[in-house]
Amino acid sequence: MKKKGYILVIIALLSLTLNWLPEIAHAQKETTETTYTTATTSELMEMFLPYSIQDPYIETTKNSAELMFVTETAATITATTNNQTQTIAGSTENHQFTLDNLQSGNNLVTITATMADGKTESKTITINLPEKPKKGSKTFHDSSKNQMMTQRKKGHLL
Repeated sequence: MKKKGYILVIIALLSLTLNWLPEIAHAQKETTETTYTTATTSELMEMFLPYSIQDPYIETTKNSAELMFVTETAATITATTNNQTQTIAGSTENHQFTLDNLQSGNNLVTITATMADGKTESKTITINLPEKPKKGSKTFHDSSKNQMMTQRKKGHLL
C-alpha cells in the first residue's frame, strides 16, 4: 500500500512539473548586463555635437580631465594649463583629448582652436578637482559636491 502511495505522489509531482514547464521556459530573465556599442568614433562624437569650444564636455578623474567638443571647421587645438602647453595632433572638426597631471583645486585651462584659414577661437575654463585627503584622516570634505564624506579604516567602527 505504501508503494502505491509513493507512486501516486511521484505521478502528481511529475504532472505538476510538466504543466509548469512551458511557463518556466517562456519566463524572461531581466537584463542587467553591461552593454557594448558597435558605434564608430564619428558616430559617438555625434552625441557631443551640442558641445563647442565655448561649452565643452568635461569628465574628470583623480588628476586628469577628458574634454570633447566640435568646431565648425577643421582646427588644430592647443591647451595650456599649469604653465604647460599641449598641442593636440591632427586638424579635425571633432576633438577629444585628455589633460593629465592636473592639480587638486582649481586649474585654469585655456583652449585655443586654430582654423586652417588662420582664425583662432579660444576659451579659458576652470576645472576643479577635489582636494586629496590627508594621511590618517577619517573624513575629508569634497568641496566640488559640498558634502562631507566619511571613510572607515578596516576593522574600526566610526
